[in-house]
Amino acid sequence: MRKHKLRQYLQIALAALVIIASAMTTRVIWEQSALNSARTTGETRAELVAQTLSDTIAQNAHFPLVLALDPDVQSILGAPAAPAAIDALNRKLALIEASGNPAALYVMKPDGYTLAASNWNSEGSFVGQYYGFRSYFTQAIAGGVGTYFGIGVTTGRAGYFLAQAVGDDSPIGVTVAKIEFGDLEAIWARSAEHIMVTDENDIIFLASLPEWKYRSLAPVDANAISRIQSTQQYAGTDINQLETTELSPNGERVWVEGLPENRDFLRQTVHISELGWTVNQFTDLSGVADARRDGTVIGAMSSALVIAILFYLAQRQRSFALERAARAELELRVAERTADLRQVNQTLHVEVEERRRTERELRNTQHDLIQAGKMAALGQMSAAIAHEINQPLTAIRTYIATTRVFVPLGDPRAVLDNLEKVDNLAVRMGRITSHLKSFARKEGMGPAEIISVDRAVQRAIDLVDVQLQVEAIAVRTSIVPAFTMGNDVRLEQVVINLVRNAIDAVQNTHEPYVELSMHTAAGRVFVEVRDNGPGFDAPLLETLFDPFVTTKPSGAGLGLGLTISFEIIREFGGSLRAANHPDGGAVLTIELVAVDDPLSSLKSEVASNG
Repeated sequence: MRKHKLRQYLQIALAALVIIASAMTTRVIWEQSALNSARTTGETRAELVAQTLSDTIAQNAHFPLVLALDPDVQSILGAPAAPAAIDALNRKLALIEASGNPAALYVMKPDGYTLAASNWNSEGSFVGQYYGFRSYFTQAIAGGVGTYFGIGVTTGRAGYFLAQAVGDDSPIGVTVAKIEFGDLEAIWARSAEHIMVTDENDIIFLASLPEWKYRSLAPVDANAISRIQSTQQYAGTDINQLETTELSPNGERVWVEGLPENRDFLRQTVHISELGWTVNQFTDLSGVADARRDGTVIGAMSSALVIAILFYLAQRQRSFALERAARAELELRVAERTADLRQVNQTLHVEVEERRRTERELRNTQHDLIQAGKMAALGQMSAAIAHEINQPLTAIRTYIATTRVFVPLGDPRAVLDNLEKVDNLAVRMGRITSHLKSFARKEGMGPAEIISVDRAVQRAIDLVDVQLQVEAIAVRTSIVPAFTMGNDVRLEQVVINLVRNAIDAVQNTHEPYVELSMHTAAGRVFVEVRDNGPGFDAPLLETLFDPFVTTKPSGAGLGLGLTISFEIIREFGGSLRAANHPDGGAVLTIELVAVDDPLSSLKSEVASNG
């Protein structure tokens, strides 16, 4: 009795340890997955911001040079100019500014005073203002070109200044273009982004939160402060350090003053070397905490369910053993009490016992066979669903990523279009799941019907088109109308499998492309998917359509795609072949039985009846 209780205590303790270990393992896996996703999203956003800043400056970089080469500018700076000439130049600068997107264009004399400006007739005009103390002016006078970011002393608005000296050896003036980023900051704020851009002194000059601007992430040395004050770069603003708390040893997880408290944020930076600026992206990691909690709960519940099932099976086995022992004891007592009949019934008793034993073994064997069949079907369905549903899921992730770009741009039509595509893909995944389930159970999907091969091929191309664009893979198509007997969704899945395999095959190919063509001949429909990748090894072609055969790295595929595609085409009464193209790359050919267009047949019947 004591040993039995001790065994029970040990089993409970072992079960608890398994549950805890499973919960901790699943927690770590889910947390790392969520963190990696946050890293990827944050890195993409930071790079997009850096590229936007660089593109904005590049779009306006030509204005100072063009103005410096303008004959009117050179004429006015070269000699005393009449008021009429200056007025004409003011209007010309205003017209040039209106045709582009700089905040202001102006021309400065060698003494640092502004001679003409595009905002000559507005409040806060630059005309007559002295900016000789600005770094962009002194740089242009000394070296021909000057750049500078600062707060405008006249307008009070921050901007990036691009300057170009007029004249070669002895400059006779400077032309300047000012670029402002207010619209970009407004977009960050509306989209709830946490972004800041710092200069070479770690001073924040662009930010999604106004309270971050003109504060530093690190102490600023006295020489830098003196230089900033002398050039009035930040209009005399006191540069105070922003409170920042590092929450991980490598400084990746941080909290910054102004962000919601009691939360972790992932800090990622992109340095714009040509400007000396650094983009700081802060991604909220509350989703990581949720994933950690969900992983813990799911891991614990899953292991607890498995252990409960094992305990149930063990208890059931013990009950069977006790039942067999009780039956044996009962038979022994009956045998003792009927000793006088034993000899007479000995032969019959042996036959009965042998029959009972055979029946028990038969029942157990039947049960094992049925259970094995169920588990095999379940395994096949799980593998197929996991493989086949990954394709529309990839497209859904891509459409969601593009939706995140369109939402800040205020493009509702593009957003609604992507959401409709995501909804269609979700419906399609449900249909795919039903189809794969039927295939796994070796059951049909109802009677075959006439389907449009070209429409199924086009739908497959539409589904993978986003991935082809992202991977910069050219696609060549040659599609002709054709019909066959089968199921359009399953044919579409086969084409998607072949195209995705072709995409994987050209990952390391220069100028990759995928070619998809159709033609009909001798009552057959042929669909060919070709790529310019490395092709197949000769030994692989013999086993290419066997289950779990794959050329992809470990973890990148189950090796079931071509097997499932082969079975689907075979059920349609066709065939699927693979070969190496003479010009290089691989080509997979789908051959189907061609049937007449049902609409054409109906028209012919109506015509004959009429």
